Amino acid sequence: MESLRPKPAGKLNKPNKSVRKSRIDDKIKRRMSTRYATISAPTPTDPSFPSIPTIPLGIRRDGLEVVKAPSKEDIRDAENRLLDVDDFDPDAYLKLKLANSTEAELRSLQSSLQDSKDEVAADLQRNVFKNYAQFVFISKEIALAEWKSMPSVLHIEESASVSDRRRNVRSSVADLRVLYANQMQNLHTQVEGSAKYVPTTPGRHVVAEMDGILALNAATYKPISSVLFVLLDDAVLVARKRRRRNASESDKLVADRCWPLNEMLVLDTKDTATLINVFKVKHGKETHVYRTEAAAVKKNLLAQFRQVAEELAAKKRKEREGEHERRKSLWAGGGHGLGAAGDVPPMPDWMSDLAQQAGMRDGGKEGTEEDVRWIGEFADDLNVAIGLREWDKAVGLVEQGQAKIPTMPLLAGKLTPLTALLTSSLLQALSYPHNHKEMVKKLISLLLRLDAGAAARTTFLAARTETVHRLVRMIRFDGHIGMYISDLAITIFTVIKHTADWFLASFKENEVASSFIEWARSLIEHFAEMFRIQVFSTDVEQSVVDEALSITHNQSHKLLEEFGLDFRFILDTLLVSQPAD
Repeated sequence: MESLRPKPAGKLNKPNKSVRKSRIDDKIKRRMSTRYATISAPTPTDPSFPSIPTIPLGIRRDGLEVVKAPSKEDIRDAENRLLDVDDFDPDAYLKLKLANSTEAELRSLQSSLQDSKDEVAADLQRNVFKNYAQFVFISKEIALAEWKSMPSVLHIEESASVSDRRRNVRSSVADLRVLYANQMQNLHTQVEGSAKYVPTTPGRHVVAEMDGILALNAATYKPISSVLFVLLDDAVLVARKRRRRNASESDKLVADRCWPLNEMLVLDTKDTATLINVFKVKHGKETHVYRTEAAAVKKNLLAQFRQVAEELAAKKRKEREGEHERRKSLWAGGGHGLGAAGDVPPMPDWMSDLAQQAGMRDGGKEGTEEDVRWIGEFADDLNVAIGLREWDKAVGLVEQGQAKIPTMPLLAGKLTPLTALLTSSLLQALSYPHNHKEMVKKLISLLLRLDAGAAARTTFLAARTETVHRLVRMIRFDGHIGMYISDLAITIFTVIKHTADWFLASFKENEVASSFIEWARSLIEHFAEMFRIQVFSTDVEQSVVDEALSITHNQSHKLLEEFGLDFRFILDTLLVSQPAD
């Protein structure tokens, strides 16, 4: 009975976890230890094996179309086709190429464009070398055709005689005179009062007009008004706009001033932090300051001034040469207008005596005529050099003229006023307050070559005095006496130190040092006077006085005594409440 009784079902044996984990580990190790063949490079194959056929383009494989990647040559051809179109738009091309480009694509595009540029340049060079002979032949044919067409362009008949052509030339000169007269008439109409300064004369005409130039105050450099520069062939007219009296009136140009080109001097001014594009016009003792809006306008204006001045000087030189030739033909004979036989009356005795006193050589009049012509050219060159501020060239010309005076006495009458003009121009340049050390040394050396050392010393020291006064006026007094005395001492003592350095570098003679000592003593006395005004007053304590004296002596030791300038005996005498006379 028990054997027939069903036995209870036993529990199922679960697989051991450690056994399953060991199997998985074995599979992972076997997988990771497996080595695969490297197929990045082609491997040699048995020649008996047939080659693998390529998949032709257009055949779909697994539902995809196999497309061959374009080569570099195909990309370049496509780029060239885009660049060769007639209506090529560079902006659209760049937008197309640079819209979603990576750095590598940009580098590729740059390389492609550079290759295209080099290829075009090489192609152009090959074409020039290949067709050079044809280029030369065609250019000669074009030049010959233009030469043949000149008579028709000038409205001259090819069969016209010499007299007809001369008549045409005279008519063109007459047309030019009419044009110049119309220019002057328009100028007189547009600028009120210009007829008084520049009346219509034969040959006078307008060369250029410059608008938008500001006239500045010569002392404060503040703008005054906007002016118009009218450059003529022999003068410069400045016109300003007249203010409207009421709303119905329109802006009217009124002539302000006018200078002849041979009497004015245009000075270029170096740009500073506060003043740019400034130039000066000097006429006699007057100096006028102007400013342009742009540096290019100023450069163009100065270049035109120079060109017109040189053309005027050349014109005057030719006129003088023509006058000399006329006088020479008048006195030397040759049958020009004094009778058919060419009889020329002899030179009067009084003219012969004057010519001999003036240095005329006994060999005849030809040498004197050559001397007069050379003197005229020399004076023109010296005037132009002074006007253009070419100081080295001007001083060299003066020295050359001084060497020729013994053999050419007529030159002294021209050289003396020109030397005075050059000296005054150099002294004015030396008095400029913003000159640096090298410029001061150069200007003083040029003045010493002109025997103007005394004037150079006086002008230089006066300019340094003006610099001291300008710097002292810039010192602010905020109520602290010690701080003010410190700034005052530093300013004055520093200027004395720098002036001593510049003075000794420019003037090598020890005899002239006394003028500097006198100048430095005057500045020390000026400092002592300002010191007494600020320090020695009734409401100032003795401690403040002692502090100011200590500051002064310390700055004197640091800025003057260490450089060999000892003014302690003057300071001890003057820095008291009531100094002795």
